Amino acid sequence: GWRPSVAKTFQSAAWLLVGSAMLFPLLAGADKIRDRMVDGAPHTLDGMQYMIGATYLEHNINTDETMVMQLEQDYHAIRWMQDNVQGSPVIVEGLVTEYRWGSRYSINTGLPAVVGWNWHQRQQRAVNPSEWVTGRVAEVDAFYTTSSVEEALDFIHKYDVEYIIVGQMEQAVYPLSGLAKFFEYEGVYWNPVYTYQQTTIYQVIH
Repeated sequence: GWRPSVAKTFQSAAWLLVGSAMLFPLLAGADKIRDRMVDGAPHTLDGMQYMIGATYLEHNINTDETMVMQLEQDYHAIRWMQDNVQGSPVIVEGLVTEYRWGSRYSINTGLPAVVGWNWHQRQQRAVNPSEWVTGRVAEVDAFYTTSSVEEALDFIHKYDVEYIIVGQMEQAVYPLSGLAKFFEYEGVYWNPVYTYQQTTIYQVIH
């Protein structure tokens, strides 16, 4: 057996480790509960309710300033899609790097987007060339950036896009010269089916 002094030291160390581990769910859990985008957000199983009253900061490339996005706009637009869109039509929404306000419509509606989170998509398709995903990312960026309606239509036809999201985030991360085509060709190639403040959802005209 161990000498009493060694056994006592080992027992003390073991209890210290066990006690530290037991503190984690108490302290970390409390911190996680306090880590909220909106202090007054309701305690509910509805994972979208926090958007009402929440804001998100995004750098606006058009003004070179920080834009305060009102997430309530996306909340109402996403609710509209949940209530009104039938089947699984393809949507396109603006892209940003992971852990920012990207893919918010596909995440909250379950509708297929042209591409989801860049890194997640590449992880889940590790046996395939990463260019299959990064190529789509580049195409989505080009779709919102280009001022050529012909290039935009080629993209829409290639991916059979049905709905186009132009919200606060798209207006922050893409040049206005590229976004202007959506307004300019309303009623010609796409129709606005939902508009709320700075957020518009267009449906492609077939």
